[in-house]
Amino acid sequence: MGGPAAYRQLAGLPLWVGLLALAACERSSEAEMRSVLEGWAPIGETLSFEVQRGCAAGLFQLVDARISSSMPVVTSAPEAAIVLRRQGAVAIDDIRVTPQAAIEGLIGVDRASGMRMRMAGLEARACMDDEIRAAFAAALTAPRAVLMVGRDHGIVALMDAEAGVLVAAMGAE
Repeated sequence: MGGPAAYRQLAGLPLWVGLLALAACERSSEAEMRSVLEGWAPIGETLSFEVQRGCAAGLFQLVDARISSSMPVVTSAPEAAIVLRRQGAVAIDDIRVTPQAAIEGLIGVDRASGMRMRMAGLEARACMDDEIRAAFAAALTAPRAVLMVGRDHGIVALMDAEAGVLVAAMGAE
């Protein structure tokens, strides 16, 4: 039953187990990120996507500037903190506040959630190619861009309708 043939079959097993473990360490796949984001806003073509062990970042064409009806939309950090605790995801849409200021406001009201979202963006920088990094930086300071956060998925996304893109980042869990 044993013999050399059985040994040869088992010899490759550690390699396969190692490869599966390494694949499991990746933060997210493009399909997984898209499935979350499609519930938040209508996205089209993937313009760029990068994933590494501790992070994922994607840049997607925005098909329409409307936020999905399943995504709660608020205009202030205090409202966002309440909705985030109850529902796990929220969009902050206030033309007087940039996404950067919205994150800072969230930190002031709910430090744990705000810092988690800030860290998602910071940790995901390691995954960002030049195109994603530039779009993320531009949207972060764009007054008309919308901040979207998902606590359960650890995603922070910036919908920049003027640029026609949605850029998303996931840091380490």
